Amino acid sequence: MGWLLFCVLQFIVIAAGIRQEQRAGLWSWSKFAFALGFGALECTILIAPIKLMGVRSPNFIPVFVACWVVAALNFIWMIIVARRWKLPDGRTSLQAYRDQKKLEAEVERESQHP
Repeated sequence: MGWLLFCVLQFIVIAAGIRQEQRAGLWSWSKFAFALGFGALECTILIAPIKLMGVRSPNFIPVFVACWVVAALNFIWMIIVARRWKLPDGRTSLQAYRDQKKLEAEVERESQHP
């Protein structure tokens, strides 16, 4: 029953993130598909030793630790790649985030000084 609650909460967080990205003009279905594929790859890397070797194998712990290291390095690589993605207007997502924060700060300043 707990896994069902986790899935519902995960769906809510994902839906809120999608709406936020769409409002900011940063949404891309191809990036979403890439992120889902990446998540599946990470799960496969971590679950494969459990399914293929079994936890009672004498080599299980070293192989499982190696899989976690590979998954962590893969995650770091994905973050680096995601920061370089280009939006339809040619900016990277990091540039768009900075521009959005700068615009929000300007709007806030203008609202404080009528």
